[in-house]
Amino acid sequence: MAEAKLNRKLNLVLTVETDKGVVHIHTTPISRAVFEENFLVISKAFSAIFVNEVGPMGPRIAALLLKQEAEKLGTWDKVQQSLVAEVYRLTIVIAPGPNGWETMPYNVAKQRGILDEDQAAEAENCIMYFICASSVQTRGELAKATDFLKILWSAQTTLLNSTEYTRSLPMSTQEENIGEKPQIAVNQ
Repeated sequence: MAEAKLNRKLNLVLTVETDKGVVHIHTTPISRAVFEENFLVISKAFSAIFVNEVGPMGPRIAALLLKQEAEKLGTWDKVQQSLVAEVYRLTIVIAPGPNGWETMPYNVAKQRGILDEDQAAEAENCIMYFICASSVQTRGELAKATDFLKILWSAQTTLLNSTEYTRSLPMSTQEENIGEKPQIAVNQ
């Protein structure tokens, strides 16, 4: 009997504690076409992590390295319009709302202030690290590369798309009751 092989790519999920509660950021790898359009800058950015010996810090600075390498190549405007725009399109934020989990594109979550400036910057670096790693590494190598994400960010990889992932989450609302009974004040 032949061994079954998974033909789907792993997706990344980051869990971020915000003022509005825990949000989940789900992103999928880019397409082959987007990779081929941006392969040089992606490869240079991912290589810079190891050439500069920043290794475990790669997920914290990958977007910055991508921008630096694109600027060296004189392609930052093109990279923003193709690669960065596509990564934003592929990234979904799942946040608690009044009626349970709400999903929205990453840009919308930033505009609504669901992620503050620092949280957004950290997430973007982590996401870009994942995008670069998933674009240039084999599945076996990717498992090792995502160890940094799991350690630094408590990130997880999943085969679920964002809709399936959202359905797998426990029910949530902004005023979530965790089963505790309200305390009653006792007059003494």
